[in-house]
Amino acid sequence: MALTEQQTQKYRQKGYHLFGRLLSDEETDRLAKIYLDCLELTNRDPSQSISDIRPEKTDAKIYQLRCAHLMHEAFDTVVRNKRLLDIVEDLIGPKIRLILCQGLYKPPHTGDAIKWHQDNQYFQVNKPDGVVSCWLTLDDATVDNGCMWVSPGAHTKPLPHETISTGLHIPNIDESNILPLEMKRGHCMLHHGLMPHRTLANKTSSHRRALAIHYMDATAQLPEGRRNEPPQNIPIIRGDATSLA
Repeated sequence: MALTEQQTQKYRQKGYHLFGRLLSDEETDRLAKIYLDCLELTNRDPSQSISDIRPEKTDAKIYQLRCAHLMHEAFDTVVRNKRLLDIVEDLIGPKIRLILCQGLYKPPHTGDAIKWHQDNQYFQVNKPDGVVSCWLTLDDATVDNGCMWVSPGAHTKPLPHETISTGLHIPNIDESNILPLEMKRGHCMLHHGLMPHRTLANKTSSHRRALAIHYMDATAQLPEGRRNEPPQNIPIIRGDATSLA
């Protein structure tokens, strides 16, 4: 096991696990540069999988590299990192599918907030504990530049969401127990697919780049909206695909 019994129990209770350092400073430097290179490339080539997920706003932006693992081999290497997958296996089982790899960039001063939501509200994976997300920072993540906030213990059931112009949002969430998770660059945390979480705006002069790597139990059914995607978008990355349910 990659996690101790105590760590696993804490994840089951709280809904998240602070992994700590995943990448060296050199690896983080390389990925951060590749990230900006991909943004520049895709700004020139609209066929690439980039989007401004705040198109309705002129003064607040978030850029997404969708299927970042297909845009550069360095991102694919991170997705398949053995230390990371060993922990994912402890949490969702030995057959693992990548459901989505997002690069999320909040530019200095204008990077917008992402409101409270649960990831599986988007994915609709049909196993209660079938999704775990890894959030990997490529810059120091702070309260001021848009670190992850979680609601410990609130991951036991799906919560009602509203559809708003910027996506899905949990209205009237209880914020009495919320917690910011500031992290150093190259560090990561993992959270349950039903963990309510948010990130605030980037109010600083620094970049805030992160990878959101979403894994699912590969024995669960893919949501209907994802079943027609090319297999390279949602690959099996651990386990024998021929024996999947």
